[in-house]
Amino acid sequence: MQPVPIFREFLSYWLPPLLGMTAILGLSGDLGSSSNTLVLVQWLLSWIPFLGPAQIEMIHGLLRKGGHMLSYGLLYFLWFRAFQGHLGFGRVKAFLWALTLCLLVATMDEGHQSLLASRRGSFEDVALDMAGSTLAAVITPLLWSPPGKILLP
Repeated sequence: MQPVPIFREFLSYWLPPLLGMTAILGLSGDLGSSSNTLVLVQWLLSWIPFLGPAQIEMIHGLLRKGGHMLSYGLLYFLWFRAFQGHLGFGRVKAFLWALTLCLLVATMDEGHQSLLASRRGSFEDVALDMAGSTLAAVITPLLWSPPGKILLP
């Protein structure tokens, strides 16, 4: 017995952005704190003998900020793909919905962090998250179009 097409479309279009959003919000807790990710980065870079603590701290900071941009860029793409590919939204409407949801997640992420002793929520990180989303918004229409869908305005 084959799955119902609606269920298959949900798995294909809607589950990925929901899982991405869940991962981002899950990492907004203690698990994604700077002290926890620093331990991981130190372990990963421990085999490079000429890297001192200052260089490892700098790499750690760049990886964390790059992670913000990458994760929100991917989240934007997944939302955009769902709205345009499954619902048939036009590019502008899909862009607005995807960007709005990214802003909502970024706000929830930083708001949650501001409530924790191990984290610090910041408007700068919301701006960084939105920069990643906006960069994805510029790139996505150039690299992806919905398969065989008629786009509505």
